[in-house]
Amino acid sequence: MPKPNILFMTSHDIGDWIGCYGHDTVHTPNLDALAAKGCRFDNNFCTSPICAPSRSAMMTSRYPQTNGIMGNIQTPYRWRYNEGERHISHLLGEQDYHTVLFNFQHEAQFDNHLGFHERRAVDTGSKKLLTGEHVSTADETADELIKFFGEYDKDSTPFYAQVGFFETHTPYDFGDAQPDDSLGIGTPPYMANETKEREHIAGLQGSVRSLDAAIGKILQALSETGLEENTIVIFVADHGVEFPHCKCHLYDGGIRTALLMQLPPSLPQGGSVCDWLISNIDVLPTLFDLLNLPCPENVQGRSFAEFFRNEGAVPTRDAVFAMMQADGMFVESRCVRTNQYKLIRNFSPSRLPDAPFRLGRGGLTERPVIELYDLHEDPFELSDIATDARHKDVREDLDKRLLNWLKEVEDPILQGPTPTAYYKMAIADMMTGNT
Repeated sequence: MPKPNILFMTSHDIGDWIGCYGHDTVHTPNLDALAAKGCRFDNNFCTSPICAPSRSAMMTSRYPQTNGIMGNIQTPYRWRYNEGERHISHLLGEQDYHTVLFNFQHEAQFDNHLGFHERRAVDTGSKKLLTGEHVSTADETADELIKFFGEYDKDSTPFYAQVGFFETHTPYDFGDAQPDDSLGIGTPPYMANETKEREHIAGLQGSVRSLDAAIGKILQALSETGLEENTIVIFVADHGVEFPHCKCHLYDGGIRTALLMQLPPSLPQGGSVCDWLISNIDVLPTLFDLLNLPCPENVQGRSFAEFFRNEGAVPTRDAVFAMMQADGMFVESRCVRTNQYKLIRNFSPSRLPDAPFRLGRGGLTERPVIELYDLHEDPFELSDIATDARHKDVREDLDKRLLNWLKEVEDPILQGPTPTAYYKMAIADMMTGNT
């Protein structure tokens, strides 16, 4: 039997808003079934609460500060991979995988900067983004995948199919998705339970339902063609939902993300739920470990493949790290998170809104330079204990660990406010015209 195929599906801004993660007002029978047949990772965290830095880190297993993409890739932000960085499409292509991109990616400005052999449901979709690219609906993308599965020769080169879905990005109406409150509205404790907020959540729930239906078609086709028997299936979100206190922020609402994996019978199965702390940069080395492929020495993620192999395996990390690059918006910040505590360091002026948070409402109090939360006592991170003397030792320990990480990844924040990609372009242009 050839090496297992890989079906790697990503979705915008969904966080963990899926039924199997406890959000019982969302219709996700197909993603819930995937979790039931495979494994649900309850403590998976992205490296940045915005699209490109999170995805680029996940697909290279290298932190944003290291690979060069610290902010979004579209204009006017223009962040790019550093020279020599290699995406999973390059790495698997070198291992004789046939690599195919379905719909879109947000790891590079142009698809041809990556290593895909083939691109499907790309630049033919019905929605044009601000970047100029066209994206397909989840249904259109599913149809293209079904066609691909039907054409694929199971005895040929294994495939890596990377699929990007747009539905769950605001304004939640792509692909004719309709707001859904049929199971109620899952208003989180940190968010106001008012009309505007409830309508926003209903929009998210409708878009998730639409996405789930398309994923159901894909998984059914994978089963009917027999490809499921030799395919690793992964579903992951890029970052948290677009709510206050979530997307663009380092609170758990912004960095905790769904991760579902189903392995074929030829690979070890492990348990059905994993509570290990996992960073999204750990997914790539885990795949390579499971497939017994050589992993580049410069990856910064840690394989969690032992979870599948060994019932008594211990977690490979006791902390995860994340960053937010302001690019003139929001707050520039870095964080370290353990099982119990979160420490955030802020590096640009910003205000904190009063809770419960309301959409469109500005902040009222100055954001402190350091925040600390006890996640056991305060899972929604509403009570900052950074100045509480009883937690002095915790604060000092986490602060030291965060500083060590910033040094390890050579974070430019240690040298001063991070120059944006636009700033670098502007200076280079000025110098070129005046030398």
